[in-house]
Amino acid sequence: MKPVTRPNYIFLQQVQPWLQRHKRTLSWGTTLVALAAMTHVLASHGGWASLSQVQIVHPAWLACTAALVPLNFTLEVAKWRRLKLDHLAQAPKHLHTWRASWNEVLKGQTWSVLGPSRVVDGVGRVAHMGAPEHAKEAAKAFGVGALSQGLVTYAMGVPALWMLGQPTWALALGAAVVVALLWTGMKPTWREALTWSATRYAVFASQYLACLVGMGALSTQDAWSHGFPRIAGVWCVTTSVPWPTELGLRELAATWAFDDHIPAVVAATFVVWLCNRAVPATLGLLIPRAHGV
Repeated sequence: MKPVTRPNYIFLQQVQPWLQRHKRTLSWGTTLVALAAMTHVLASHGGWASLSQVQIVHPAWLACTAALVPLNFTLEVAKWRRLKLDHLAQAPKHLHTWRASWNEVLKGQTWSVLGPSRVVDGVGRVAHMGAPEHAKEAAKAFGVGALSQGLVTYAMGVPALWMLGQPTWALALGAAVVVALLWTGMKPTWREALTWSATRYAVFASQYLACLVGMGALSTQDAWSHGFPRIAGVWCVTTSVPWPTELGLRELAATWAFDDHIPAVVAATFVVWLCNRAVPATLGLLIPRAHGV
């Protein structure tokens, strides 16, 4: 196993039994932290009551956010399935079906919400495969996919920082991204994973932008110039924090990134969380456990 993915596999192997025993406790803990963060955000902007004043200004834009959810996760499933085909070439064919890949990705979303680390997404996927003999290769596949998505997120932060008038930080982040890309070796597997990740980034960034416009946090005229760099900043912050308390973390990051219409920003960010995290995690709960999980 290459050094770039070995830490992910070792982590998955060590924490999986512990996570199985403590999922309920972790769920309550992360939920309470998230709610506390949301309360802190809203306290200086009119409190929770300010959310009741938020109105849907452009329903069609808001509908676009929901309509893009299937595409967002289809891209993630396609990337996961492709990575499994590359890394689990000798695995039985039933592990490579679209149905299996959909089940694993949705189950990973559920585990990600319940667990204390983003890597728990991979734990859920690997565990739900029900094929422990292929756990090593599956963990490697997840590592490549997760790291590629992170690299794309930081890469999008480079033009965002430039648009926000921070050329020094943009150049520093750009240099770090280039070094990371060279570290991967840019082999075909990585190039393909990065392509899938970049396409998916475009989709979920568009979802967020559409939701902000739909709820009046952004005007249609300023959606691109004002929205894109700030959305990129929010994603960079949430990617940099290893635990998945995104329900409050995204709102905190959004209030830092945006200047005006904070209640609408918070509400729009929450709606995006519902679409892209809560709904898939709920669907994952409905999937039966794989044998031996």
